[in-house]
Amino acid sequence: MVYPLLFPRGELGWNINMKHSEEGRSSKYTRVTQLQFYAYRLAMRSDFSILHHSGKLFKQYIVDAYVKTEGSRINYLRNNKKNLRIEHYKGLLDALNSRALNQGVRTGKLIILPSTVQGSPRHMHQNYQDALAMVRKLVDLIYL
Repeated sequence: MVYPLLFPRGELGWNINMKHSEEGRSSKYTRVTQLQFYAYRLAMRSDFSILHHSGKLFKQYIVDAYVKTEGSRINYLRNNKKNLRIEHYKGLLDALNSRALNQGVRTGKLIILPSTVQGSPRHMHQNYQDALAMVRKLVDLIYL
């Protein structure tokens, strides 16, 4: 009951068992993801939308949707470590634990985020490397 002004008819929010309403969908992809749901809900259409004309409440809704979606992604990573082959990072974990032991620092629970998580160190490093590659390519084109 956070947004009764935005949804006066009591429209339901996203749930994990929500199905696509399109007939032509293959049976493999019948569920709606949280990102798809919010992308559909936030899409601009030609008719009037209470959601898009609600000012600060609309901004709050967008922030809440983003936080819920990113939280779901992080929970997926936390709960599916075995499926994501985190064991390949065993050497990295050993190196971090030995470094923490040498410096006398107590380690907490380590979660390795893939580069697909926005804002993670690996994501930032990947973007930096991509930017350097583009600069190198442009410099090569200029001096040819």
